Amino acid sequence: MVWSKYYETGNAVVDRDHMELFKLVKRVLDEAFTNRRERIDTAITFLTQYTLRHFDNEEKLMTESDYPKIAEHMAQHKQFAASVVNLQKKISEKGDTMDIGLEVNKTIVDWLISHVLGSDKEMAEHYRNKKNV
Repeated sequence: MVWSKYYETGNAVVDRDHMELFKLVKRVLDEAFTNRRERIDTAITFLTQYTLRHFDNEEKLMTESDYPKIAEHMAQHKQFAASVVNLQKKISEKGDTMDIGLEVNKTIVDWLISHVLGSDKEMAEHYRNKKNV
């Protein structure tokens, strides 16, 4: 998973967080395909912690700008966080991390790209418009 300008929202805080999330997801994928459980466990734990901090940052921006879709956006964050926790559980229960790597690719990568390009870009535009008024 590689960051590009295509994913930029125009909000420096959000974009910086997203760049780091992309790096962390790539790290999880790299570790999953080495089949070293302890390393993927560490990587996904760090991804989970960073994701929750990032969601807090976004939710503060939404609150500051009276974002009209805040409840929907926060529900998406909650769903994603649950998916990551579910992956952590699977990693601790399974020995084969190759399956986990495929699941990370299918669920986390797809969700993150879709969320960044849709909901996050929309939220950042709203924030920018509110702050420029």
